[in-house]
Amino acid sequence: MTLTKNIKSIQNRFPIWEIIYWLIASFFMFFVFSNRHYDIHIRTNLSILLLIISFASARVTNKILIPKFLFKGKQALFLYLLLFLIVISLWLISFALFIITLYSSIALPNTILPSLEDVIILLTGTYLISLLSSVFYFTKESYQSKEEKLIIEKEKNTLELKFKEVQLELLKEQIHPHFIFNMMNNLYALVNESTALSREVIVRLSDLLEYMLYECNTEKVELSKEIQFINNYIELEKIRHDKHFNVTTDFPKNISGIKIAPLVLFPFVENAFKHGLKQSNKDFIAMKLEISLPRIQFSINNYKHDTTLAEYKTKKSKGLGLKNVRERLDLLYQNRYDLQISTDNNTFDVKLKIIR
Repeated sequence: MTLTKNIKSIQNRFPIWEIIYWLIASFFMFFVFSNRHYDIHIRTNLSILLLIISFASARVTNKILIPKFLFKGKQALFLYLLLFLIVISLWLISFALFIITLYSSIALPNTILPSLEDVIILLTGTYLISLLSSVFYFTKESYQSKEEKLIIEKEKNTLELKFKEVQLELLKEQIHPHFIFNMMNNLYALVNESTALSREVIVRLSDLLEYMLYECNTEKVELSKEIQFINNYIELEKIRHDKHFNVTTDFPKNISGIKIAPLVLFPFVENAFKHGLKQSNKDFIAMKLEISLPRIQFSINNYKHDTTLAEYKTKKSKGLGLKNVRERLDLLYQNRYDLQISTDNNTFDVKLKIIR
């Protein structure tokens, strides 16, 4: 068990590719960069010693200088420390060559010692082996880092998408109680006035709720169904406002095949009825839908009572519907929509442009 752990520990410190690389480097150091005419003892000692220095230089570069300085954006410090490492390794190589040459001249007087040309070749081989090791390491780590960033980015995008889906569901669920709350208030006001009207309101309300609960559970719905829903809502409001019901609509007839996010337009309609019809001769609501694919433009304006602007400007009374629709537009269409709300000329105007 202990032997297995030791083997795994070695494999973690020295991957297979690195072990193979240094075995090949040993072969090249002994058979390519050292002169075969020289004594085998000198060749062996020089090859082993220079290989150790090359290995140490590569490990310092790969495990310390590259990850802690180059990858951290400290290029100037990296170059300075790399130059310092080259100077230290050159000093060690020179010292090693001197010791080996001195020992060989004393212990092996008849042995041919390495010439200056051989020393230059050995130095070239030593630094070339270290350089190639660092290049391989840098390439591998850069590729691995890129892969990790892609995985992290993919996981981040997945989490953001799930978060948006959850957030959209929460916003959509908030619209339902808000709508029901307003309609229950309206129904309560009608109960004492007319039982027949109350029953009709309940029937129409059930139709609207059926659409909201069963048709709006998808990312997009047919625009024709959304417009039909708005028309049904208008008919429902008409029951309550039999007097002073000045509501006009300009909706295209042929809008089949066009889809839109569910309940995006409706909060503006509900808000217009809430603030635009208060049993006054000046009250009015005008809606218009224009289709010029890929653009959909919806506009609605209503009479602005004296209290409407003040209510809208106060943070507390902005309305859950309008707040929700802004958040939903940001999530669903991002930079593919333009929403403008103004209160000029005694009217409350809303213009929404959506690029499908």
